[in-house]
Amino acid sequence: MSTTETIQLTTLKKLDESSSSKIDFSDITHQENSNNDINQKQHDNQDQTTSRFQQYKKVAYALFIRYWFLLGLAIVIGLAWAFPQVGKANGDIEAQYTVKWGAVIVIFLLSGLGLEVSVMLKTILRWRLHLIVQTINFILLPFIMYGIVRFFISVHADLDMTVYKGWMIALSTSTTVSSNAIMTRNANGNDGAALFNAALGNVLGIFVSPALMTAFQNDPIVFEPGTDRGNPDYLSVLKTLGSTVLAPLVVGQIIRYLFSARVKYLAAKCKFSIINSLALLCLVWSVFCDGVASDAFTKMTGVDIVAIIFVDIFMYLFGCAACLFVARLPWPTKYINEPKWVAKWRFSRKDSVAIMYCGATKTVSMGIPLINVLYSDSSYGVVGVLSLPLLMYHICQLFIGNFQVPLLKKWIENDPTEDDPINDSSEVLPRESTESSQLSTMRRRAN
Repeated sequence: MSTTETIQLTTLKKLDESSSSKIDFSDITHQENSNNDINQKQHDNQDQTTSRFQQYKKVAYALFIRYWFLLGLAIVIGLAWAFPQVGKANGDIEAQYTVKWGAVIVIFLLSGLGLEVSVMLKTILRWRLHLIVQTINFILLPFIMYGIVRFFISVHADLDMTVYKGWMIALSTSTTVSSNAIMTRNANGNDGAALFNAALGNVLGIFVSPALMTAFQNDPIVFEPGTDRGNPDYLSVLKTLGSTVLAPLVVGQIIRYLFSARVKYLAAKCKFSIINSLALLCLVWSVFCDGVASDAFTKMTGVDIVAIIFVDIFMYLFGCAACLFVARLPWPTKYINEPKWVAKWRFSRKDSVAIMYCGATKTVSMGIPLINVLYSDSSYGVVGVLSLPLLMYHICQLFIGNFQVPLLKKWIENDPTEDDPINDSSEVLPRESTESSQLSTMRRRAN
């Protein structure tokens, strides 16, 4: 082989090696790009999964914050069914004292601590607003309920007579202490008026509610002779409710007045509203333990439960409609000129929201102790069954009331003429202490 041929063969081998190395390098590069694409897709999928999980987590957390009390109700009712001997009267923890006295005292003590004294004094002169709220709450709703009960009895509805008694007791109680003020505040309503009427209603309820129950008990059609009847011993009622409701409320107001800044700080730090709700859950748990332990709930049929729910919803919505109608007093201006007294009578939208929430709601925290006092001679199971319409009413008003908040808030915001100088609610419910607000002001100035 000549030298020229040898050089050509060597050159061809080098070209082959270089071309093969190029091919191998391109294959490796392509494989690396494919792996990078796969990793990127996996990373994107992980990011999407994480973002979806975060969204679900946020939604779940928001729903829990909004409806945790209703979840708590389901839990305590389940515990009562599983372990009734723990929370029943004369049970493992002596609930007739530790819960039915202790929980109520905690509720009204914290309520007294949460009421701003200066706002209460400003709002006390608005007698017309208070008169409407208490009239609808103590007169209109109980007597409408009485008419409905008499109608059911006249048509021979297939309902237990205890349900009728429970309805009359539920609608004879006063307005709630905290939830109506919280919902009024969330809707940008006049929460000062709501707080005052909550306190006023519960003080009046010590005297008015037993009187209403006594009056309705005189009807032998609703409260049949020979069945369980409440004992209207006013001395016992005033003693029990005065020591568990009125005294803690007054003590809380005195402490709030003397140590306002410290109480506001503790209220924000310790979450008084949450403690209040937990105490209420303990009270409900004990009542259900009594009913389950005595087999009282076995008397209730599915028809009874459905009727309780639907009538409670109707009564709450009727109360809301009646309050808004009276507060805003519509007038056919297209056909008849509006009289001056109508314009003077009509309340602002912020006041109307407070009137609605206070006039239509009913309290469990005072209603259950009142039932316990009036029916102390009866079995604890009777107390549990009689409390059921009131408990269901409370659940319904919480559900519907929370759904009403954004609608009422938008209704208030769409009224440019809304201007209520009384509604100075910046200090009504505790948010932060005076010291913390001063520190934040100093920091803003320094910046």
